[in-house]
Amino acid sequence: MFKALLLLVGLCLAQQDLEELTLKEASKLVVEVLGTDINQEFVLEIPWSRPSFQFWKSYYQKEKNREKLIRRINRFLVFYPTVRKIFLEEGLPEELAFLAIVESGGNPGAISRAGAGGLWQLMPKTARLLGLKVGRYVDERFDVEKSTRAAVKYLKKLYQMFGSWDLAIAAYNAGPGSVLERLKKLGRERFWDLTNLPEETLNYVPRFYAVLSVAKEYLESACPVKDRLVKVKVIGRASLYRISKKLGVSYKTLKYYNPHFRRKVILRKGTLYIPYSALTPKLKRISEKAEILVYIPRRKERTLHIARKFGIAVSLLKLYNRVGKFVRRGQSLIIPVEKEA
Repeated sequence: MFKALLLLVGLCLAQQDLEELTLKEASKLVVEVLGTDINQEFVLEIPWSRPSFQFWKSYYQKEKNREKLIRRINRFLVFYPTVRKIFLEEGLPEELAFLAIVESGGNPGAISRAGAGGLWQLMPKTARLLGLKVGRYVDERFDVEKSTRAAVKYLKKLYQMFGSWDLAIAAYNAGPGSVLERLKKLGRERFWDLTNLPEETLNYVPRFYAVLSVAKEYLESACPVKDRLVKVKVIGRASLYRISKKLGVSYKTLKYYNPHFRRKVILRKGTLYIPYSALTPKLKRISEKAEILVYIPRRKERTLHIARKFGIAVSLLKLYNRVGKFVRRGQSLIIPVEKEA
């Protein structure tokens, strides 16, 4: 079926430059050719017998290389619960979460020489096509949750296009046009049969599987420190430095985990990500039962009015913020909001 699909797509693309084909255009064409999306079971298997996989597996067995990889895995683990949850919600193999280590080393602020950014190394044009904002003040490629949802959307489209995770992963690196062209020219339907793709791509897939195998072994045999991201919603205009002072979280930590705020300022509203381990005891207690919200009023407001607005008791608002009957303009407030609400 897939081979026939390639032939049909090849005929449709006879007058087009595959290198210039966008994911949106390619996916639309596949659906038009078949009349429906490709529905297959999402399965991810490590290719233990492949020589290229064995090469990278051996590479990461060397002490220096393994130590470097383990540091990256540990750096990524704070993001893993958030990333894994999104992959599972969308029905994708949770193991694909570790693709972020190959892409960015698990660094949410990573930027490549070509201009790709974030955990998932998305280019600005691709990010916008996937619904992310890439602007002067906010660049959602560096937003851990939003960029992961975009990457999942992209990977799912690539899988629908190729019907194989190996090919989808390769296309994530090289672009769907390049992979489609090689499949068409060679008359093949498996990644392992492809040649003349960029060397980076030919190594990308087996390297990912090698990283995945090391990560799984490490998580099963070791006792890594368990941490997770806590979301803090912000309503109002404030700098990250000012919010860090209010929350009792270091400014350095806030900058590292929130590179999506390019000017280090929130203009109207936004979401901050903070490791649970970096929270104060007070905020840890709040996060166990409620969502943490930081509110910065634009004008002087009555405390009673703010409490009613967010559905909490005035006494609770005063307890966490030590305020009186009124809150002045620009004063930061910590507000626990029930998760159900």
